[in-house]
Amino acid sequence: MVWQYVVVAVVAYLMGSIPSGWLVGKLLRGIDIREYGSGATGTANVLRILGLRPALLVLLADVLKAYVVVLATWYIFEPYEGENTAHNLQAVAGVAAIVGHDWPAYLGFRGGKGVAAAYGSFAAMLFFPLTVPGLLAVAVAITLTFRYMSLMSVTTVLMGGASFLGLALAGIVPYAFAIFGGIASALVLWQHRANIQRLLTGTEPKIGQRGQRGFQRPPQRV
Repeated sequence: MVWQYVVVAVVAYLMGSIPSGWLVGKLLRGIDIREYGSGATGTANVLRILGLRPALLVLLADVLKAYVVVLATWYIFEPYEGENTAHNLQAVAGVAAIVGHDWPAYLGFRGGKGVAAAYGSFAAMLFFPLTVPGLLAVAVAITLTFRYMSLMSVTTVLMGGASFLGLALAGIVPYAFAIFGGIASALVLWQHRANIQRLLTGTEPKIGQRGQRGFQRPPQRV
């Protein structure tokens, strides 16, 4: 029924809109993280401005908000609507959570770039052993080798989307998950379009370097 998709989309969007990076910036330093670095609220900008521990906290929170809503969708709807509908609703929830993370209603539609929310959605789609550990290994390898967070983000989400497509073609996962992977990849590419351009021109900042947009030293803890 249509109302189920609407309800799931709205709830997942509102969950995805929880501004973890903004909250951490306010609580730890009393700043709006969007006024520093790249202007995004995600893990990469928090790492650049506030450091490793706050960034890991934001990463965990952003992964969990998508993971929880996508996994809850399965347990709520599968017993009553069956696997096919529950899988379709999970795909809707995953997309809505990423959209909420990127364009949060609570912050004037200025948020992150959707990578952590995509990870959380991938992990919740009942195939964690097949996908997420491999993506994490690739993420660590790219980060340590090239030190570009944007390269790691785009590459791993594209790999996640491609793996879901391959698993769908093999009959292991539903095609709804492959569609989700394609949409998630497109959203992440769109949000990273400026980063991709800078990667191509060699001007993208590496981890530990200052960003290109409005970087300034944040105030100390308040």
